[in-house]
Amino acid sequence: MQIGVYNQWRPRLVTVFRRELEVSVRVANIVNLHLKHRVLDLRSFRFAMLQDRHNRVISYLRISVTERCNFRCVYCMPPEGVELSPRQHILSFEEIARVVRVGAGLGLTKIRLTGGEPTVRRDLPQLVSMLRAIDGIREIAMTTNAARLRVLANPLQNAGLNRVNISLDTLNAGRNFELTRRHFLPDVLDGINACQEITMPMKFNCVVMRGVNDNELCELLSFAHEHSAQMRFIEWMPMGMARLDKGNRIVTTTEMLQTLSTRFDLVRESGDERDAARGWICEKTGARVAFISSMSDHFCDSCNRMRLTAEGGLRPCLHQDVETDVRHVLRNGGNDIDIAQAFHDAAYFKWRGHQMTQNIPLYSSKDMVRIGG
Repeated sequence: MQIGVYNQWRPRLVTVFRRELEVSVRVANIVNLHLKHRVLDLRSFRFAMLQDRHNRVISYLRISVTERCNFRCVYCMPPEGVELSPRQHILSFEEIARVVRVGAGLGLTKIRLTGGEPTVRRDLPQLVSMLRAIDGIREIAMTTNAARLRVLANPLQNAGLNRVNISLDTLNAGRNFELTRRHFLPDVLDGINACQEITMPMKFNCVVMRGVNDNELCELLSFAHEHSAQMRFIEWMPMGMARLDKGNRIVTTTEMLQTLSTRFDLVRESGDERDAARGWICEKTGARVAFISSMSDHFCDSCNRMRLTAEGGLRPCLHQDVETDVRHVLRNGGNDIDIAQAFHDAAYFKWRGHQMTQNIPLYSSKDMVRIGG
């Protein structure tokens, strides 16, 4: 194997994007200053547990399979949409599977497919089948708007998909159009029914926005319970150009709990402390709800995630403009050890916590649709 190949590319593989300042900075010098974090024997590097500088083990990879989406959600992109990467820049299924296979050797066990909207990627069940065949991968889930699940739910389940997380911000047709800029709510509800018919495990995700849908929390939780699903309420996060659309829309988890307590007697539910969603259960009805408190009570200390963008960037944090360019490795003769090094570089640059609530906040310059939610 070409053990030293990665050293020739390394200065080009980590780039910090600061569009807030209209600057793109190459950080080759920073990388070289921190060579001590590398394992000198690269033959054993692929077997090293994937861990960041803050002793957090990375076991969960969220994979964006496309930047394209059939919705135009207000918290995901601006009204005019975003400039998409050229099609030839998007990773193939074979490239994605190779990255995951190396990652599994580093301790990855859980995969989440995202977009854009993952179901608009042609032949998606084929990718799920390829990932299911990789040793060490225990769970494959997918975040989706559900509009195409009437057709795809069964093929995806047969290919090995374990669960879907369905974006459901409202049950009101007019409000759904305001949020998604599309008239697809009937298709979403039909997709949910399709999953229920084949007993596909579901969770529902709702981004809660002040003055927009924060008066629907009780109805959404009841709907989720009727469909044997956990309802997950997510604090709105300012990201990319979409954050400039309107003012602060954050509704905190504490406020949401106060609203829900008028109809549900909720108590904390035990679960995986590394999970971003903190679970609660209604003692009377058994309805299950969870909160992702990215702004008011972030979970960064227990974060075990990394992201692979559709165009091949290994991104250590959703809110951090740092990526290692694994596509360059894949398409320029790199071997599995080079891919493993790219994983470890990304983990090395992972922040201790996001910077969105600091006195001088830092936000992702990329819109959510180009990263993968």
